Amino acid sequence: MKRNVGEHLRPSNVAPWEEVRDRLNQKLKGWKAYFGLGSTFKAYAVLDEHVEARVRHFLRRRHKVQSQGTHQFSMKRIFGELGVFRLRGPLREAGS
Repeated sequence: MKRNVGEHLRPSNVAPWEEVRDRLNQKLKGWKAYFGLGSTFKAYAVLDEHVEARVRHFLRRRHKVQSQGTHQFSMKRIFGELGVFRLRGPLREAGS
């Protein structure tokens, strides 16, 4: 699945962000449905981290951000405002 995510987020993918995100979410949801049996927390954590890093890298390149992009494209923004599907479920607010 990591390879699949990487292939989808290649620089040659110039589709609008909404299309890129929707197709990525479709792949992630399908993978989760197929492999959702048993103990999944560790696998989901690893893949969520990989998706976060790849999406950040993809968006940094697309928007020509010179820094690491962790401020502009934080985990909260990637899995919240930008709408990428998170295998471990939605992020919880502090104190919730």
